[in-house]
Amino acid sequence: MQQLASTLTVIRGKLHPEEQAEATRSTAPSSESVCPICDDTGWRRAEGEVFIGLKRCECVREKIRVARLSLIPERFRDSTFESYCPRNPKQERALSLISGDPSGSFYLTGSYGSGKTHLLYALYREIVLAGNTGCHVRTTRGLVEELRRAEFDDAFVSPVLAAASKPEPYHLFWDDIDKLKTTDFKTEVLFDLADTMYSQNHGLTITSNYSLRDLIERERMHPAIVRRLDDMCRIVEV
Repeated sequence: MQQLASTLTVIRGKLHPEEQAEATRSTAPSSESVCPICDDTGWRRAEGEVFIGLKRCECVREKIRVARLSLIPERFRDSTFESYCPRNPKQERALSLISGDPSGSFYLTGSYGSGKTHLLYALYREIVLAGNTGCHVRTTRGLVEELRRAEFDDAFVSPVLAAASKPEPYHLFWDDIDKLKTTDFKTEVLFDLADTMYSQNHGLTITSNYSLRDLIERERMHPAIVRRLDDMCRIVEV
């Protein structure tokens, strides 16, 4: 048992902080409730006419869902479509468009304080509660740091890039895309990610103070990346 615990510790150390949190929650014993099906092991018997083996218990998905919601920053913990208060027709339209199409991809653009990130986390919450645990939220800085580490650390796998590379449904929430100073490296890794998301037809929701044209003119994003974003996302002014 001690050897198993040591192995788990080593594995968690190689994970992104977000995945470390989920791994800890999924294996740590709960004092509040114990799954009556798997006794919190995460595995249950797969039974038919003949005993086949083990399969993941349904409680695992619920634990992941709880873990995903707990990653929402405290400031946006109560961000829902119901708690968003539009102050003008533009924001009313934005709320209607996004809440009416929770499986859609959006580029949310508007001035500071217009509620772009509120709507981003409201959509994130809707997707998680609907049972789609294949999603991540990243700021531009966090995303670039993650992709840089994946590029230079052979022992690290980017959760975002790994999920984006698979055909299973996935949605990336990218906050503050304009907070970027371009370099050749950033352009290369971000284009690879955007192109992978585009090829796999994944969901993508972005917030920015700039329009797509402004991203190019202010040299915040390479035109090739912006073209991919334009193809994938519905532009919504907030």
